Amino acid sequence: MADDVASSLEYSLQACISLLGVDVLDKGKGQQCIDNKLGVEAAITSFLESAKLVEEDFIRKQAYVRVHHPQETLKQEISHLKTEIKQKEDILSKLSEKVDYWTKILDELQRKQKAEIEAMLTTGAMGKGSFTFKLSYKVGVMLSRTKSADALLSIHS
Repeated sequence: MADDVASSLEYSLQACISLLGVDVLDKGKGQQCIDNKLGVEAAITSFLESAKLVEEDFIRKQAYVRVHHPQETLKQEISHLKTEIKQKEDILSKLSEKVDYWTKILDELQRKQKAEIEAMLTTGAMGKGSFTFKLSYKVGVMLSRTKSADALLSIHS
């Protein structure tokens, strides 16, 4: 049966191709052109029907294999799942690298700000009012950056 279905598909494809070639040669010949178009449509319809039969035959054989050889189906599914897990692990590792990178940048910024605040505290060169303003500004910036980083990290996790 499979040979019949495959040969039917091949035959209908050859008929389509041969009629399409004639269509190119006979473009300007009136009634012959119309007849050829009808032939092409019939050949295409035949080809589509043959393709459906091949698909049905394939589905039947696939169902047979699933019922009579379940170990083969399980092997295929396991292989597919392993591939999918590997792809997801790769994505997770890339995301983890990005999170590590941005965490390092955030830590550097926080260390620099902390060093600046400590430098301002130890020098005491500024007046008390401006020092308090700058200190509260720096702490506010640090907190907002920390909140932004937390929000960024929560998006990726």
